[in-house]
Amino acid sequence: MDRRKFMKLGSAAATLAVAPTMALAQAAGGVFDLTIEPVDSEMIDGQFVFSLMFFDRSAEGRPILEATEGDIITINVSNLDSRPHGFSIPGITTATIASIPPGGKGTVRFTAPAAGSFLYIDHTLAPLNRVLGLYGAFIVKPKVGTTVAGSPTPFSRAMHTPAVAALFNALGSHPRFPGNKWDPADPQRDKLWLFSQVDPLLAARVDAGETIPLASIVPSFVPRYFTINGLSGIDTALHHVAADTDWKKGAARIMPHGREGQPTIIRNMNAGLVTHSPHIHGNHVFKLSDIAANGTVTLHTACYELDAWPMPPLGRQDLLLPFERPGDTIIWPPKDEPFPLRYVMHCHTEMSQTAGGGNYPQGLVTHWEMTGAL
Repeated sequence: MDRRKFMKLGSAAATLAVAPTMALAQAAGGVFDLTIEPVDSEMIDGQFVFSLMFFDRSAEGRPILEATEGDIITINVSNLDSRPHGFSIPGITTATIASIPPGGKGTVRFTAPAAGSFLYIDHTLAPLNRVLGLYGAFIVKPKVGTTVAGSPTPFSRAMHTPAVAALFNALGSHPRFPGNKWDPADPQRDKLWLFSQVDPLLAARVDAGETIPLASIVPSFVPRYFTINGLSGIDTALHHVAADTDWKKGAARIMPHGREGQPTIIRNMNAGLVTHSPHIHGNHVFKLSDIAANGTVTLHTACYELDAWPMPPLGRQDLLLPFERPGDTIIWPPKDEPFPLRYVMHCHTEMSQTAGGGNYPQGLVTHWEMTGAL
């Protein structure tokens, strides 16, 4: 197995090798048990960088928390670091633990809000602890997610705008979108792109015990590594899809994969300090949601088609990749491209493609693939 897919986890116990990527956490009765732990995380070029991580051994790495609208959620957080930390979910005011002392434990209990994509972070010493790695995804599924016409969506029916409802109704029935409706039961149809950046010099200063003036972080932040769900470059996509692939974790949770006419949701978030400009080839995406000033999810009244979109720090946007077959390649004599059709997603923020070794494939990049016709 590729050594880049592991990191050294330091805690009161022995040093462990765990996956640095993100995976679905298992909740018992709506209860999630997280730890905060210091980590030496291996980057795409083989360098180890000090970081901090929310950890859940049931998820084998950074946990993705999932709930259903209206669920009573309990999150227990144990702080195994030598510094105090906190926990919060921007957009859910009741989901906050103000401070957890070293060796201590904090608990928060709240009702899952209307469906949408949320970040959970350590809000203390902002933005320091967040950019050191204390972030994750909290995804709320709808209790009633269908349109009035019965088409499945990832949003609660009461949230639907006419534009969002019309788009999901068109899937599988409009001449432009032959194929299937969006399928919430298929894990291949729900992807997560959680962006972050790593400044190894800042991390080394924290690891050495230096007190960092918070006002200095943004103007002095020099990221060298850029990640999606904790991974970079070649590690962000599958290069062989096995029959037993777990689509809920690792590169499989990042890479859209399916046949023509199998629309896919991409939950796009930015936990870092750099404004990204993701750009997708092969299809346009439809922008479905954004966040209001208070952090809550808001659906768009017009679903624009985009091939690039701004993703600011702490931004959260839900997108629809329609899996339309592009037009034939312009060559002579004309002929169809053979399946699988593979297309890149990369960032137009130049440094995310050239840092960490100065090589395009080592940055914030992945690909998506269309495996066959309808």
